[in-house]
Amino acid sequence: MDPHFDGVIFQTHAHELDRRLRTDFPAWCVLDVRPPEEFEAGHIPGSRTASPDDLATALPEGTDGGTEFFVVGGEAGDARIRPVSEALRARGARRIVELSGGIAEWTAFDLALDRQAV
Repeated sequence: MDPHFDGVIFQTHAHELDRRLRTDFPAWCVLDVRPPEEFEAGHIPGSRTASPDDLATALPEGTDGGTEFFVVGGEAGDARIRPVSEALRARGARRIVELSGGIAEWTAFDLALDRQAV
């Protein structure tokens, strides 16, 4: 990762996130900020539900400042996304990427959904 961009919050689109999740390096973690009932109805495979207040328990063991974090909301402009991104940055995350169109864009492109609780 380029250290010039440490701490910058990026945005990406569904197809780019789908491509990125097919690689293992650098380590990644997808955080879904929607309410648990929406998350359980369908979420990006491997994602975890999270809010700014529960990041300590939402983050899987082994995540650190070098982990690439993807933050997903319901749709474009979801106000729940930025507080989680800011909380991640406050915890030392250096690479934070928000899914600009949210799960609505993900499903519009008919990308895979998981319906199992994490």
